[in-house]
Amino acid sequence: MSREDEPSSPEVDDREFQNENRDRVQARALRKQLQQLAQGGAGAVLQEMAKEILSGRVGLREAMRVPAYAEALGERVRTYRESWERMTPEERERQLSEARRFLEAQRQEIEREIRGEKPTF
Repeated sequence: MSREDEPSSPEVDDREFQNENRDRVQARALRKQLQQLAQGGAGAVLQEMAKEILSGRVGLREAMRVPAYAEALGERVRTYRESWERMTPEERERQLSEARRFLEAQRQEIEREIRGEKPTF
């Protein structure tokens, strides 16, 4: 049976990504970014990595020790950095504002969950 044929295993939750340097909001954002990578838009290697991490079969740190994953992620970071360097100050500020809004939305989502409210989509 190939990986594609394996039954879908439940995903790990935000707590899997929390540590002394990453709070709950950052952990939620990381999980959601991994979910996006798991959709395949960034290529097969990062898709596999994200699925392995989200399933709990591989930890985040362990994944970074896999040469293929580290190389693919490094290339993705390099490409983003080059794009960032070409941006105007206004474009950079828009990107930063978007990131702040995303993190604030994650914080609000967590607060709604704590209060027992249903998610809004």
